[in-house]
Amino acid sequence: MKLEYQKIDFTHIDFAKITALNLDLFPQNELVAPINLSNNIYANDENLSIFSFYNDKEFVGYAAIYSYENISYLAFLAVCAKYQGRGFGGLILEILKSNFNSIVLEIESLDPKATDYLQRVKRSKFYNNHGFKDSGYKISYCKMTYSIYSNFELDSKQFIDMFNLFKSKNYFDFKFE
Repeated sequence: MKLEYQKIDFTHIDFAKITALNLDLFPQNELVAPINLSNNIYANDENLSIFSFYNDKEFVGYAAIYSYENISYLAFLAVCAKYQGRGFGGLILEILKSNFNSIVLEIESLDPKATDYLQRVKRSKFYNNHGFKDSGYKISYCKMTYSIYSNFELDSKQFIDMFNLFKSKNYFDFKFE
């Protein structure tokens, strides 16, 4: 199994597929901050890379990654329902890791009281299986707390500075723990 991919922007024809996939897969609060693909705040930001992925020319999913200093923030990774559970998400991560050395991301904290707790555990295991570890840090915004994962030794100051940059572009409150 081999994926083809290309870097696209907000004007690419497949960006509509990304928007539809987002509405299908992500709760509304996750589409608001810190990176928002539904408005043009980041449209001309050279640090934001959006990649679309294809299997035999059919759209499989996408990833949005923001580069800041020497880290890259994986804002979104989504795979179409038709392709989920077939290894495509892992292939996308491997492609991203070959293009970006130090990747940081966040997932909803593993709160056993959460209604989607099992989904959160599954997501955590997925990232662990692909070399990402819980850094021990948390960040809260939009009434949700996230655990910060990375595939390197995370410098919390740099991460906070990056989120302050996001805050200055797309106002939202956040709390780093």
